[in-house]
Amino acid sequence: MKWWPILSLSWKNIWRSRTRSGVVIIAVTLGTLAGTFISAFFYGMSMQYIKNQLENDTSHIQVHLSAYDDDKLPQFFIPAADSVVGVLESEPYVLSVSSRSVVQGLASSSSNSYGVSIKGIDPEQEKTVSNIYTHIIEGTYFEGSGRNPVVIGSKLAERLGVGIRSKIVLNFQDVNGNLTAGAFRVNGIFKSFNSTFDENTLFVRFADLNRLLDAPTAVHEIALIVDDFKQADVYAEELRASLPLSIKSWGDVSPTLRYTDSSLDFSLYIFMIIIIVALMFGIVNTMLMAVLERTQEIGMLMAVGVNKIRTFSLILLETFFLTLVGAPIGLLLGWLSITYFGNTGIDLGAFAQGFEMYGMNSMIYPEINPGYFLNIGLMMIVTTLFASIYPSIKALRLNPVEAIRKI
Repeated sequence: MKWWPILSLSWKNIWRSRTRSGVVIIAVTLGTLAGTFISAFFYGMSMQYIKNQLENDTSHIQVHLSAYDDDKLPQFFIPAADSVVGVLESEPYVLSVSSRSVVQGLASSSSNSYGVSIKGIDPEQEKTVSNIYTHIIEGTYFEGSGRNPVVIGSKLAERLGVGIRSKIVLNFQDVNGNLTAGAFRVNGIFKSFNSTFDENTLFVRFADLNRLLDAPTAVHEIALIVDDFKQADVYAEELRASLPLSIKSWGDVSPTLRYTDSSLDFSLYIFMIIIIVALMFGIVNTMLMAVLERTQEIGMLMAVGVNKIRTFSLILLETFFLTLVGAPIGLLLGWLSITYFGNTGIDLGAFAQGFEMYGMNSMIYPEINPGYFLNIGLMMIVTTLFASIYPSIKALRLNPVEAIRKI
């Protein structure tokens, strides 16, 4: 069976009605562009949310004493923490490690009090696992030699009614279960993309906090950054085999982040399928009209011996060619727009407060996995096949004799 005449005829037929074909091509182009770009927008927004949480607080892997996971009490610190850090740093996939002392307490100023998580850190070491130092909006990040400096979030500063150089008192339990307190002076104020984190967390020097804890070397948490945060579950499992501690990946620490990451691709494909299905109905309608307008022509072809397979293929190929023209243009425009806005960003500053409530950045940088473009192309081909079935069947049901009589 020779297919070249059918291919040639199908290609010529789609340009017989340039307006109708142009409308379908434009619809496919815009649908592909919109679906690709919006998918990249939401993917970029979700990935920024995940990365913000990992870089600000969660890190890729956290190590604790098992008892600390159940009751976050100061006495449950990691024994021989320096040795543990040495083991962690020896792993080839571990890029950086930071030891923290962490207690829950009360921050008080002359005007208000608020419950907070107090993190004792080595400022330089912490820079390797957290980017809080890049979000300082007032003051400095532990620069200078003042006594008991503290870095707090902008929301907490607002709640306590304090500013740079203001004094706050931190109240908490020491490792012996006794209440203790210390006066700290605000050295810096940060503003991250998570207003809840800014309101509930503050940072002090490791030595200052541990002095008040009556345990100079107590480490409650060890934060790790690895070479690929997507492999954190695998790495955590390997570390559990060598260390008798509670070792959790970021997904274990924050199930919300795990759910966001695991459902992201599925959500994007569902969104794209909705757009493609809407396009499919438009293509079906257009091709059905094309069949009905060419009843006599199709009847003549069948009368002179064109079999059903070729008739079916004729309509299928016309539909395929329309998609083959529109989809690549849509994918190209989608790639160009994603590349451009991926570099410049989309500023949604008008909604910044709402984004910050959910830990998101109001400047969105669209991004998407390159393999997604190939998948969209395949989805469009499959859609074309489905969209051409009903018009093709309609053409096969034509009676050649009755079709000829309508001439």
